[in-house]
Amino acid sequence: PSSDAILPGHIVCGMSLKSPMVVTPHATLLLTALVLCALHVWPVRSNWLLQCSSCVDQSYFSDDKIKENIRDAELPILLAQLKQVRLREFDHREDEFYNKFFSKRQLGIMAHELQPVMPSAVALLPERRWTNAKGVSNMTKNVMLLRDSHLLMVVIGSLQLLASKADHWDETIDKLDKDMVSVVEEQNDNRKKREEMIDQIVRTVAKVEVLQFSHAKTAEGFVRLGADVEAFRKDQVVNHDDAMRGIDEVRNRTIAQDGMIQTFMDEFRQAIEREARADLVEKRRASEADLEVALVKRSIEQLRWQEEQHTIRLRGEEQRNSEEHSSKLHEARVAHELAQKTAADLDLMKEQEASNIRQEEARQAGERELLKMRLASDERRAEMGVKEAIERAKVEEEAKIKAARENEDVNLRAMQAEAHEKRAQTLAAIKASADIAAQWIHTVYSSPANLTLAIGSVVCCLGGIYLMREMAVLLREQLNKRLGRPSLVRMTNRRGVLKSITIATLRFLRLKKKHGAEFDDVVLHPKLHAQVMRLADATRSAKQRRMPLQHAMFYGPPGTGKTMVAQRFAEYSGLEYAIMCGGDVAPLEEQAVTELHKLFSWVHRSRRGVLLFIDEADAFLASRKGGTMSETLRNALTTILYHTGTPTSQFMMVIATNRPGDLDSAVLDRLDESIEFGLPEVDARKGMVHMYFEMYISKPLQIQWQSPAGSAPVNGKSEAKNHAIATGTACPSMQPSSPAQPCSGRPGAAADIDGHTEDSVDEAALDEVAKRLHGFSGREISKLFTSLQTHVLYGMQRHAKAYKRLPKSMLFEVVDAKIREHDRTAEFQVSGYTYEVVASNPPSMPATPGQRKFSSGMLPPALEELPAVTAA
Repeated sequence: PSSDAILPGHIVCGMSLKSPMVVTPHATLLLTALVLCALHVWPVRSNWLLQCSSCVDQSYFSDDKIKENIRDAELPILLAQLKQVRLREFDHREDEFYNKFFSKRQLGIMAHELQPVMPSAVALLPERRWTNAKGVSNMTKNVMLLRDSHLLMVVIGSLQLLASKADHWDETIDKLDKDMVSVVEEQNDNRKKREEMIDQIVRTVAKVEVLQFSHAKTAEGFVRLGADVEAFRKDQVVNHDDAMRGIDEVRNRTIAQDGMIQTFMDEFRQAIEREARADLVEKRRASEADLEVALVKRSIEQLRWQEEQHTIRLRGEEQRNSEEHSSKLHEARVAHELAQKTAADLDLMKEQEASNIRQEEARQAGERELLKMRLASDERRAEMGVKEAIERAKVEEEAKIKAARENEDVNLRAMQAEAHEKRAQTLAAIKASADIAAQWIHTVYSSPANLTLAIGSVVCCLGGIYLMREMAVLLREQLNKRLGRPSLVRMTNRRGVLKSITIATLRFLRLKKKHGAEFDDVVLHPKLHAQVMRLADATRSAKQRRMPLQHAMFYGPPGTGKTMVAQRFAEYSGLEYAIMCGGDVAPLEEQAVTELHKLFSWVHRSRRGVLLFIDEADAFLASRKGGTMSETLRNALTTILYHTGTPTSQFMMVIATNRPGDLDSAVLDRLDESIEFGLPEVDARKGMVHMYFEMYISKPLQIQWQSPAGSAPVNGKSEAKNHAIATGTACPSMQPSSPAQPCSGRPGAAADIDGHTEDSVDEAALDEVAKRLHGFSGREISKLFTSLQTHVLYGMQRHAKAYKRLPKSMLFEVVDAKIREHDRTAEFQVSGYTYEVVASNPPSMPATPGQRKFSSGMLPPALEELPAVTAA
């Protein structure tokens, strides 16, 4: 306070801003330069701080006595606000005196953009005085002023928040570095252990290879030893045989010597007996001595041979025992080494697994910790974002409300001025248009030539419009004759290139059934299905085989699917189909032949071939024998015979009729195949009943039939065929004698709309319906389920409640009504039908054989209010 220098706050307060809306960094730099000059160059005698202390921002003072409610600022909110501050580059519109030191293009913050984000940083001054470049003083009302101290404090708070986050990030990074160092060390240890383990494995493999080599050598030695033993055994056998032969020879020689000795002794005795001389006695003694010596030698030889045999046997046994003992010792040593190696490998593997487990647990713990930290950071960030969004929305709304409240009169005057201006413009435009129109009318009516020219122009315009319309009609007729389909064709699937590409795309995206699945939802008798598929496959490959197409006839009762099979037949075989009715030919009379020629010309223009399906063909292809056929029908028949007389691969004619016996013999001769479509049998009717129940009841009305034995409800044809009927759960209402009798207290019982409990429809009930519909065609079965749908909808609307499951009583009620209707229709065709009004309480009387009486009790509930009739 005692300083004589000028403070920066005085300069900011004393000088006028250069713009009514913004303050720029250039101005701040200039102010700073001026402050420095004032501090060092131009001392001032008076004290500006005492004179204008209220002009300085209060945030620059440290006077605690006038400050209260002191608390820490919300740094995240300040940072969020600072992020939304937009730094702009702009040009000054006014040439102020202060602006001559700088260029007009400068940087700054727009006050009206900063106010919604940071309302405390913007103030509204009642007026601002400034000097232009010529020195003239000007004044601006309601000027927004930026509070630079608030912006400075916001920047300081944001820097503090970023610094704290940076400290946290540094700590986290240091911690991660330490963890990474430990992880790297652990990885290096693991790498070393893996290398050691690999070395041990390599050494183990080498030892195993050496052991395998030693084992192979040992096995080879055993093999050689076995061969040597076998050779030794053979040699021993040979030596034994030789020794035995020698012993036999010695024995033989000994026997011979004994004989000779005996002979000699006999002779010697004789000689002794003959001669008793002394010399003979000496000779006898010498001979006896020689004999004893020979006996001793023989005994010595025998003992030596026995000793040699015993020695050889002992040596062989000792060698064999030694080799066996060596092999056992070697095997024991190898087994012991393998066991020690296996134990060492197991210990090493266990240690490695334990190390890996510890590393994995440490890694998972670190990841969990990082994940927790990330989740906590995300939660804090989300909370800060929510708070920031709430605060921003609050600030924006408050700013908008404040601005609208403060500028209410200005906005109202602007809106009124804009409305007056628009009204004036509209009135001026209307007046100008009226003047131009009046001038044109005056010009036309003032001159006869102009009037004549105007009338002629109008007449020419009307005539041109009429002529163009007639020419367009004529052109359309000609295009239809040349390019359009003939009038006899009621339905065709011929399509252009764009539609073909669209269908191919839908099939590729599986949004439409793929080619070849046309007969998946068609229920036919197995033999009929095989016959149709055989003909379809032959037609499909006819062009590849360069064979003509075969004409066919579909005959059978009405409603058996002849037209539908023809359409699916054409789509499956890759042909286009065109459906015409035989009854359309007779009304054409003389034009019938021309239209038939147009039809066949249109057929021959097809690139893929056409299946021409003639429904009710007996209407104009009847036999010519009766003589009742008109000339036009005869000519039409001749035209058909002309176009079908030659085999062709361009079209295939399929005729459908309920009376094949009425067709002309020439037409029958043109046909290659005749396929009978009979009434469906029990299995086919079951498939139709399940399919139509799904089509008309399950899908549109969300009503499922009850599965057997209280299992999950079944919905759909394919699932229904996979469920069997549990034994003992059939309701008595399934019996033909009591179709509407309810049963309760068992699995599958369902509550109807009136609160009564009765069995709901299950697969057994649908099978029973299929059995009852004997003689029904496929169209009649479809109509039956359409009628059932109407009954269900009527019951829902009547009771204002939806069915969860369909009661059997309603199903069999409709089935019985349709069966009676079918019987009545067959009876009508035989004996006709006449109406007779029946009294309310007629006397009981037996019905005649030619009459049939219907009472209200036999009709469905929806038809009980109709008057009772008697059918004859």
